Amino acid sequence: MNRLRRQLLLLLLVLSPGPGCADTVIAGLRVWHPPQSTRLVFDLSDPVEFELFDLSDPKRLVVDMRRALVLGTLPESSALGPYLGGIRYGSPKSETLRFVFDLKQSVGYDAFLLPPEGTYGHRLVVDISPLEVEAVDRNRLKPGKRARSFVIVIDPGHGGEDPGATGRRHTREKDVVLAVSKRLSRLINGEIGMQARLTRDRDYYVSLRGRIDIAVREKADLFVSVHADAAKRRSAMGASVYILSNKGATSEIARQLARRENASDLAGGVQLKDREVSVREMILDMEIDWKIRESRDFASAVLKELGMIGPLHSRKVHQAGFVVLKAIEIPAILVEMGYITNDQEEQKLANSLHQERLAAAIFRGIKEYCRQERDCPMVGNSPALYTVKKADSLSLIAARYGFTVQQLRSENALSSDRLQVGQELILPER
Repeated sequence: MNRLRRQLLLLLLVLSPGPGCADTVIAGLRVWHPPQSTRLVFDLSDPVEFELFDLSDPKRLVVDMRRALVLGTLPESSALGPYLGGIRYGSPKSETLRFVFDLKQSVGYDAFLLPPEGTYGHRLVVDISPLEVEAVDRNRLKPGKRARSFVIVIDPGHGGEDPGATGRRHTREKDVVLAVSKRLSRLINGEIGMQARLTRDRDYYVSLRGRIDIAVREKADLFVSVHADAAKRRSAMGASVYILSNKGATSEIARQLARRENASDLAGGVQLKDREVSVREMILDMEIDWKIRESRDFASAVLKELGMIGPLHSRKVHQAGFVVLKAIEIPAILVEMGYITNDQEEQKLANSLHQERLAAAIFRGIKEYCRQERDCPMVGNSPALYTVKKADSLSLIAARYGFTVQQLRSENALSSDRLQVGQELILPER
């Protein structure tokens, strides 16, 4: 298939007009919209020499590429986001392809090449952001407590240019973890005294440092990074929970996992110079012993609940040097919900009911830890009665509260699974 595609591209290259003889084919331009920025991604057949600069009167951003040819489609102006007003391209001189983006305001910009990664080929990335953005106080690395609520930051791993692991059915980790994280957020926000914050709510990449900044800005009390695992051995299966280690990894699997997750910035398109700044921030002196002890208690509670709904890869909480868990002095865990490279688990991870079960299990683990945490608001036991809401189903309610459908049927003497809005259901004792 790849050979046929290359042959077709070469044929089109010969037949198409363009700026001289092209070395690089531009197959398309994709646009991402993270908060307070826009990312342009040119999909390339090969690396390209490029130059990035701006022009004034009117404001424009220019990307020049040497010996390149456009064969793919370009997005409509309406899809370019809040900072760009339009796009056009042409050949101002021999062997130069020029893209001109009309700017709606003054912006900062940067560009860099990314090598092939996963399903993506060569890419040229252009990052655009407004010049005036509220800065995060990086000296405030220990988040304070909010009297009005207990804040849990949920971090869906990967996103945007970084798909994470991919299963044989093409299920992508970045999609699964976002779906589960949104479900977990809704459960937390439905609990009095608790508040959830997501590091991303759409398909875009947030740097590891950016995820930490969000936790600091939101004055988080807990941090949960949500992932799906991968292994060369397709029989590998089961959920795992990890915490930070300051003495090395507790297993070879934990070491390899930390290495893979810490490399997300490279796949997501964060330049090395930015990562070096982040590393310097990570080595600040922190109350590491307290954090690891509390994180272990938190992780144990979540691991126990995950074991109630499916197999565990390990019944032990493992430790490794995860960058995203390092720079905030709060209990922080990384949850691997199962192996997306296992055919059976991939199918489950893509299933909405199983996603609800996973979110509910993590939520019950949060509540269990919260009962032992003095700064957490008093969290009562699960309600004995549940009032049916619009779009509820018996299977969804069962998944949310950790029961089987048969248990709910039996407890409520139901002859069918049909429910009515406002109907009250008795929840079995756990």
